[in-house]
Amino acid sequence: MLHSENFDEKILDKHVIDTIKEDFKSFNMQMDVHFAHVIMLYEQNIITKQEAGSILGALFEIENDGPESIPIKEGLTDLYSNLEEFIVNKIGIEVGGKLHIARSRNDMNITIERMFTRDSLIKYVDALIYLMETLLVEAEKHKNTIIPGYTHHSQHAQPTTLGHFYLNFFHTFKRDIERAEASYKHSNICSMGGAALTTTGFPINRQRVSELLAFIKPVEHSMDATSSLDFQYESASAMAIFINNVGRMIESLLLWNIREVGLVRLALKYCSYSTIMPQKRNPVALETLRYSGEWTYGALSTMFNTLKAFTPGNGREPGFVTSLYMEISEKIIPSIYLLEGIVRTLEVNKERGLEITKEGFSTMTELADELVRSKNLSFYAAKKIVGKLVVIAHDEKIPCEKIDSNLIKRAAREALNIEVELEEEKIKTAIDPEKNIQERDIMGGPAVT
Repeated sequence: MLHSENFDEKILDKHVIDTIKEDFKSFNMQMDVHFAHVIMLYEQNIITKQEAGSILGALFEIENDGPESIPIKEGLTDLYSNLEEFIVNKIGIEVGGKLHIARSRNDMNITIERMFTRDSLIKYVDALIYLMETLLVEAEKHKNTIIPGYTHHSQHAQPTTLGHFYLNFFHTFKRDIERAEASYKHSNICSMGGAALTTTGFPINRQRVSELLAFIKPVEHSMDATSSLDFQYESASAMAIFINNVGRMIESLLLWNIREVGLVRLALKYCSYSTIMPQKRNPVALETLRYSGEWTYGALSTMFNTLKAFTPGNGREPGFVTSLYMEISEKIIPSIYLLEGIVRTLEVNKERGLEITKEGFSTMTELADELVRSKNLSFYAAKKIVGKLVVIAHDEKIPCEKIDSNLIKRAAREALNIEVELEEEKIKTAIDPEKNIQERDIMGGPAVT
């Protein structure tokens, strides 16, 4: 409900109501555009000092009283149209009507959208930095917390650490920040002065308005200035990539949270209870994050589809695209803080992590490597032998820690019909998850990151 005594939702259709509600979100930005435009008109001697003073006085009053103070009239479909009507009624058409000299709703709206977009990107990056700081803290805390590394979604691959896992996403989110920086650069140019489509015959100063609104420069071409929303596609795409990266992270957390795995458990405040099953601790915060991604992909697709054949110039459709961008940013930024809280409070079972790593035969790559080093075998031959060893161990229910020289001899005979004997101490070292991680001291490995 919009809080204006003159606002009657019964006489306005939904899209008008939604448009004005969105305008409320960017009210301060709209006011800044008005102030900058009036100052420029005065400096260019297009309006007098007295006229500028009267218009600015009315604008300051509106800014102080807030958008709710503007009467909303039937037939005026956005906040600006109602604001302009209010100013004309307040100070007269001869002076108040000059607010609209040398501009259009087209260049004004897209300038506000650029301001909203760059502001949202700043908030987005601030949130990402906060999340990444937590990942660094938790990575240090868990640099020796051994867990299985997985490939093919759920298959034990090689031992790693939870700290190594966290740093993976630290670096991933760093690229998300870089994408946001590029998006900010393309958003931080000013559309004012493009007017409706082809600029204006008045001697305006586009550079001055750009400076007053803290843009880096004006959009050079007027048609581009008033009709291009690719900066919002780019910003929304950057956020969609981020939440897709989050989806990959939380899939692991969901798997680790399964009782049969028991590696982690979400803090209670990020869970819900069952109305019928007393034992349940539902990881609803992770499910919320997944939905944020699914919804964002759909919204981004709609943004592209809405303007895929839209000719240069303005119209109603760009407003729908901006509405979707606003919703995306308002969904993604809180999601970052939600993920930060989940990571910071995650309950980790270190003993279970080591246990399931030992059980999963994830040290077999190192065993094959040791055969290459100690017995001068090709890696292909060593892999064949260890592969056969794993099959035998599985069929005969031999646990990983029971692998010995006799089992390697048998596997070598059955796989390649050769004799291979490896010292027990080297076998023990090779199948030790902690020693495996210590061996991975190449740049980027779990022993050094």
